[in-house]
Amino acid sequence: MSIDFPQKLRLIQIITGCATQKEMYARFKALNPQTGYDPQRAYKWLQGRSSPRDGSVFEDIARLLDLEVPGEAVRNSTIDEFRALIEARRGPLPAEMAPAAPASAARLPAYLAGRYLAISRAWAPDRHGCILAGVLTLAPDPAQGMAVRYEEYLPAGPLVVTGFMQRIGRSVRATVINDEDEIFIDFCLQIPPAPASMLYGIISGAAVHDLEMRPSACKVICLRADAVPYDALREISGYCPDAPESVSDLALAAGLPREQAAIFGKKVHEFLYASEPGLICVTPSELAPLLANAYTAA
Repeated sequence: MSIDFPQKLRLIQIITGCATQKEMYARFKALNPQTGYDPQRAYKWLQGRSSPRDGSVFEDIARLLDLEVPGEAVRNSTIDEFRALIEARRGPLPAEMAPAAPASAARLPAYLAGRYLAISRAWAPDRHGCILAGVLTLAPDPAQGMAVRYEEYLPAGPLVVTGFMQRIGRSVRATVINDEDEIFIDFCLQIPPAPASMLYGIISGAAVHDLEMRPSACKVICLRADAVPYDALREISGYCPDAPESVSDLALAAGLPREQAAIFGKKVHEFLYASEPGLICVTPSELAPLLANAYTAA
């Protein structure tokens, strides 16, 4: 494992001005077409869940930053030593370039961490009569406060997006992204009292299985399921019929006792459909006449 690699990677992004892992990958590939830097693995690296096994990545970092040291020096240095290596070539870096955790992230309640079964309405036009179950994982992150991973296991294949959570007052927000597939999802959730047996709020993004990729939003309930094996949650993730019984079955699989799951399913279904339209979608084709008029007026 590389020492302090998440902090190093964030500092490299700040120095190079790369906002996304795709941009970082392009910079490395320009230096070395065979680079071992992988945008998808980089999300795990940022979360501290792993670090590069390919030593060429550290050699490429040294080249990218014009450091007169071998890759092993990049791998084995602490974040302070790594910063000193950079400053030896570039001069003192501004203090604001320190890859520290945002103050808002540091205030995130630790009890939010865990694995949840996320239940919402399906966005895809041909799935409007369905409930959608996903797996939401929140894990402490030393630099960013809380790492977020959200997964859906759909007929066309898995959807996996990752990111970090921020606290704004009594709410938390997270934008989770899959750069390679150009997918993003936003969560805006209320901070519940400890021990956070359930999270609730709004989920939004673009309907993936939709030719128009229409922006969409709906309510979401996230039921804590730490005691359930990950593989079991993955098995129940995906589409299910739009009925209170379906939600009850999901709650039962997430670990609620049968009687409690039956009541929970009915109340969650009411919550998801309590207000109209309940599911908000913006369809480009419906707006075409308005857009044409706006352009004409301009």
